[in-house]
Formats: sequence, structure tokens, C-alpha cells
Amino acid sequence: MRTTLDIPDELLRDVAAILKTKKRNEAVRLALSDFVRRNRRRDLLAMRGSLDIEDASPDLEQAELDDVRVADHTSAGRRSHRAR
Repeated sequence: MRTTLDIPDELLRDVAAILKTKKRNEAVRLALSDFVRRNRRRDLLAMRGSLDIEDASPDLEQAELDDVRVADHTSAGRRSHRAR
């Protein structure tokens, strides 16, 4: 989307120098992207401790072990049928 902005030359030069870019549109795009990323991160950090998340890793680990046992049992059955 094309937009006309009135950005002071010195500010745009500073942004371009910090971001190490020569193109003005790239400097503005990168600066805006960084601004959005930082604010989203800040918002996520502000939520720290406000979410109650249960640790499901023991249940997931057990389910994975059960899957491995079933796969081992199934492949062992296939091997015994081939041997006959």
C-alpha cells in the first residue's frame, strides 16, 4: 500500500543508519515491524502469571511410550508372520 508520510529527514537518516539500510521505504518498514514486534512482546510479558496452564508433559510422555510399545508389538508380529 502506498502512503505519503511527512518524516523529518534527520529521523529517517537515523533510522536507516541504525537498521543499516540505504532505502527509505525499507527503513520505515523495518522500523514499523520492529515496533509491532516489541509491543506484542511487551503485551505477552504483561500477561505473565495471569494464565493457568497445566503441565501435561507426563501424560504426553506416557502416551508416546504407549505408542512406541504398540508399534514395537505390531512390528514384532509382522516379523513372526514373515518367518513362517
